[in-house]
Amino acid sequence: SNAMGDLSQSTRAAETQIAAHSQGRAELVDVVTSVASAEASLETVMAVRDQVIQAYQEIMRMPI
Repeated sequence: SNAMGDLSQSTRAAETQIAAHSQGRAELVDVVTSVASAEASLETVMAVRDQVIQAYQEIMRMPI
């Protein structure tokens, strides 16, 4: 749940930076940094999801 919260927060921050840049209130470097942070958070969540799915599939293959 922490990873999902971080993802949500970094995505909102990136969206805010993009909006501020389009209004001329933010530097492009800040926008790129925010988007990169959001991308890293998304990749982390996807990696965790993949591990959970893989573990579930291993459990389902075990004989009862």
